[in-house]
Amino acid sequence: MRLMNEQESAGSGMFLLGAVAGALVGASVALLMAPKPGAEIRSDLNASFNSLRDAAARRYREMADRAGVQLENIEEKADQLADQLESSAREALDMASAKVHSVTGSTKSARDANGAPRHT
Repeated sequence: MRLMNEQESAGSGMFLLGAVAGALVGASVALLMAPKPGAEIRSDLNASFNSLRDAAARRYREMADRAGVQLENIEEKADQLADQLESSAREALDMASAKVHSVTGSTKSARDANGAPRHT
């Protein structure tokens, strides 16, 4: 599901980039073909450039926000996995320790029952 979401995001980003580039090329051609004075054409080109720059900045902020949210989710999952791993390791260590104590205790009991001398 995440892969599909990332593909959709990448596809929409590429579509937006293509649409903006097409609009910029179309606007530039229209401005160059229109009978306007140079100052007016420069002003229109400047306005188009500013619009494009603003759209790119918005898209960048959106992508950065999404990346930040995803990074926070990854950090949270990593913390949860680390906690689970630590808990599992402690349980395994406790079980091993209990097993060693039970084996050691039963060995000592067996020696005491047979009358074997204990070494301390």
